Amino acid sequence: MAGLLLALTALLVPLPAAASWPAHVLLGWSVGAVAFSVPVLVLSHRMSAGATADLFEGADGGRTETDVIVVLAAFASLGAIGVMLGGSGGSRAFEAGVTMLAVGASWLAIHSVYTLRYARHYLVNEPGCIQFEGSDPPRLSDFAYLSFTLGMTYQVSDTDLQTSEVRRIVLRHTLLSYLFGTVIVAATINLVVGLASGG
Repeated sequence: MAGLLLALTALLVPLPAAASWPAHVLLGWSVGAVAFSVPVLVLSHRMSAGATADLFEGADGGRTETDVIVVLAAFASLGAIGVMLGGSGGSRAFEAGVTMLAVGASWLAIHSVYTLRYARHYLVNEPGCIQFEGSDPPRLSDFAYLSFTLGMTYQVSDTDLQTSEVRRIVLRHTLLSYLFGTVIVAATINLVVGLASGG
């Protein structure tokens, strides 16, 4: 369902004639990624612990189609940005803006996906695999806190990971976060520097 939403949203994005095809791809992806992430963040803010448990009741504990978004975001963004960096012509200012938007939207989507992944794994597969501070049962915002903390610092703060399986999920997440924190940001800076120098 999430993949269909992204595809349909991308089709609605207007495509400036002067922009290259990678910019079109990144613009479509950016709109779709934001359309996916915003509802997750809104739910994270509003949802109680009981509502969080109800949301995942009867859910499949394994990977879902939304997990595929993570890989697509990383490698499609890398590929499209790489092509734009090596290209010439087109609307360079527009492409620089789209590149920065795509990096931010992809980063947001990745950690939104993992917010749901951690919640699903905790509530369906391994209850108690993550120990949060305090005695209250976790709500969706707690899993968002874990996901975005890992995304920004590559480490857990005041949460303890109790099982090997959840640590494997965290390892994949932090590796992907590191990819976005280095390669893509460096490529974006390279593109902006090229624009500033009249590249």
